[in-house]
Amino acid sequence: MIFLLFWFLILLLIFLAVTGKTLGLRELYVETLIRIFEWGATLSEESDVEEDSVIEEDEFPAQHKKIRRSSSSSDLGIINREKSDIIDAKLHETNVTEKQSTVSVLVDDTLDFITAGMEAVIEDQVTNRFSAAQLPSWNLLSRTKFTFHFLNWQLTALWIAGFMFRYYVLVPCRIALFVIAIVLMIVSTSVIGLVPHAKTRKFLNRRCMLMCMRIYSRAFSSVIRFHDKENRANKGGICVANHTSPIDVMVLSCDNCYAMIGQKQGGFLGFLQTTLSRSEHHIWFERGEAGDRKQVMNRMREHVEDEKKLPIIIFPEGTCINNTSVMMFKKGSFEIGSTIYPIAVKYDTRLTDAFWNSSAQSYGRYLWSMMTSWAIICDVWYLPPMTRGDGEDSISFAKRVKRAIAKKGGLIDLEWDGALKRERVSSKLVTLQQKLYFERLARTTTLNAMLEEKSSDILNIMQGITEEERNELLKQIDEQDDEEEMIRKISSLKPKFKLGEQEADDSQQHIKVD
Repeated sequence: MIFLLFWFLILLLIFLAVTGKTLGLRELYVETLIRIFEWGATLSEESDVEEDSVIEEDEFPAQHKKIRRSSSSSDLGIINREKSDIIDAKLHETNVTEKQSTVSVLVDDTLDFITAGMEAVIEDQVTNRFSAAQLPSWNLLSRTKFTFHFLNWQLTALWIAGFMFRYYVLVPCRIALFVIAIVLMIVSTSVIGLVPHAKTRKFLNRRCMLMCMRIYSRAFSSVIRFHDKENRANKGGICVANHTSPIDVMVLSCDNCYAMIGQKQGGFLGFLQTTLSRSEHHIWFERGEAGDRKQVMNRMREHVEDEKKLPIIIFPEGTCINNTSVMMFKKGSFEIGSTIYPIAVKYDTRLTDAFWNSSAQSYGRYLWSMMTSWAIICDVWYLPPMTRGDGEDSISFAKRVKRAIAKKGGLIDLEWDGALKRERVSSKLVTLQQKLYFERLARTTTLNAMLEEKSSDILNIMQGITEEERNELLKQIDEQDDEEEMIRKISSLKPKFKLGEQEADDSQQHIKVD
């Protein structure tokens, strides 16, 4: 009897995954959890009020210190970065009506720099994007900065019951679903790869991948809501999305099939890559090979030009961000010239935080934390397809797509590179910022009258290029390069900046005047 019930549940699961239907059990489960946590939050607030009243009535309040939950100012979001914005505007302003005294400008800027530095120390825009965002309330999980404190017996009993339910009921079922999905994917893709007819093979592969990914999502009790499906990519093209978690691919693949692109792996992951490639075309490459980037770009271009192939899914940030922001998009996928299908992904952190901090957590440990969480709630928005405009470079195109994704997902749009997660700020960037400030002094003060007639060529150029172009320039400039060498390297990136042509034009103008 138990054996027949088991196979009935397996067949029912496969049927629901293939058809994309649901019995509504996960949605009901999530709604029930939210109501329980809301009730628990009221108990926590009542406990805080009662403890406050006891402390006020006590004659020696110092002996009854209340254990409070600590939080940083970055969690509270109380920093208004006014001075940081003012400094950035000052460094790039060009319309100066009248010059001021050097002392007044230095004193004024020094105070702004000090305040901006304090703002960065309290809440910088980079490092807190690579740590889990503080949960709005305790959800009986440990993925929060708050350690467990006894509040009352109801919440303690609720926490014990939740622990038992997650580890002794949910985890075994989820592991079973995870194993079933892996076995089905390996077997079905291997069999589908033997089908000689290409059109039939593509049809079967689509059904197979949707089925397996939907079973994977059930292994995490995922509730995924897809919006604006009319904008979904169907034939070719490149889909770009913000990146929060390794399971982003699973989330997106529950509604559509994508071609994967990534680094070749060994072991079990390498076996899965080989299995997936038997039934559909994917792009795997070795990062360490010289000239491999150009080869990958060519393979991507060939892929997207073939409408019979699946759209490629890419996460241009290059690393996981904590679901509060979108950081700089790498320009590679925007240089191909194909249609871009933007996708905004936003996770609900009330039941669990899906962010993966790869610097502090291994992939296996992360999967275990997701397996033992309550549920994963996610919203996915398909944005209208976007193409590169006339005269628009790949960097500007990437910024426009990133801005649209951030706006749709309710995320903060940041210009910082996600590579700062593992790298220090380049000393060349610091030097260029110092030169920018020196040029500001030359524009606004009487520090050097000669600079009024002829300002530094390199600084004028720095004012005329974007931040992404400055970052690209930094990769080619050496510490020992003088100004002429830097201009020569800039000319190789943007031919319109050529020192020799500027000097020739200036000499011709002087001849005409004479």
